[in-house]
Amino acid sequence: MAIPEHIHDLRDERPAHLTGAALDCVKTVRPGIAVTLLLPADPALLMASLNLQLRENLHWDVVEADGAWRVTVRHRADAPPVDVFALLAADHKRIDGLLAQSLALLNRGDAAAATPLLRDFAAALKRHVGFEDGELAASLGATQAAADEPPAVMLREHREIAQQLELVEEALAAGPADAAELAVYCAILSGTLAKHEYREEHNLFPLWRAALMRRGKDARDALLDRAKTRLES
Repeated sequence: MAIPEHIHDLRDERPAHLTGAALDCVKTVRPGIAVTLLLPADPALLMASLNLQLRENLHWDVVEADGAWRVTVRHRADAPPVDVFALLAADHKRIDGLLAQSLALLNRGDAAAATPLLRDFAAALKRHVGFEDGELAASLGATQAAADEPPAVMLREHREIAQQLELVEEALAAGPADAAELAVYCAILSGTLAKHEYREEHNLFPLWRAALMRRGKDARDALLDRAKTRLES
């Protein structure tokens, strides 16, 4: 089914008000809903700013015609990943969503309902970290990085995340889970993941994306296919 589009003509908007007006239009974007902006100038900087304000949940296509720009904006969940790093960033959000749902249930004292979600979360997180530590670290040279460089930081933080995840799994394996205890472990892990994912997406992925672009398209596509298989298994 085609995604419905809503068109907003901002070509006559005053420059000082353009960002605010565009934000009002695109903040309604959700999976299954798209908006189209008609803009008077190259939208590259504007869209980067809007995407940052909306937690990088936007995907957009730009068409220039007759001195104007037509920008179709979708939720990034509706767009196929452009490369392995876009796929990993989307997987961050999926994993975070499972943990957030679990934590909400635990905070209501419902450990029984949270348990299957936490098991799904743990499995997804292990697949994700395993792919990054194995496939990416090996092929893009993380093991040779200096201790303060982003690849080495990633590997070190992955070990910390594994230790925190182990506490969650031990609590689940001990028998009927204690909601309060699990909530503490999950809250700590949630904070660690948030900081880690931000550093990965903003410090590491751009470096690795540049390195990967120096390889052929076939190699990039093959890596993306392997990531899909590993993360969705």
